[in-house]
Amino acid sequence: MWNSRRTAAARHDAVVHTGKVTTGGGTVHVHTDMERRAPMIAVPYGMAVCVPQGEQVLMLPENGVCLGCINRTDGMEPGEVRLFSAGGAEICLKADGTVTINGQVFPKNGGDA
Repeated sequence: MWNSRRTAAARHDAVVHTGKVTTGGGTVHVHTDMERRAPMIAVPYGMAVCVPQGEQVLMLPENGVCLGCINRTDGMEPGEVRLFSAGGAEICLKADGTVTINGQVFPKNGGDA
């Protein structure tokens, strides 16, 4: 019984840590409580990312998997989705149904903006 309590307590210690990308690009290094070299980075199917240096990320400490970058929602409304690159390219799916690509507005259903 004491062993099952100890195992359950150990599971609670497996929290997510934040870290900073110290080397970006194809082979990422992340500094949390220790330096993680080339951690596996989890992304949704159909997406690929090359995380730049300086980004804040979430790491699972027990297996060194990077769960992703800290979410930035500045100026966004609930229900919106934004894709962006370090170079400034941006696509935003707005809550009202419009789409913006690098500032150009495409109205819902092809109507006027």
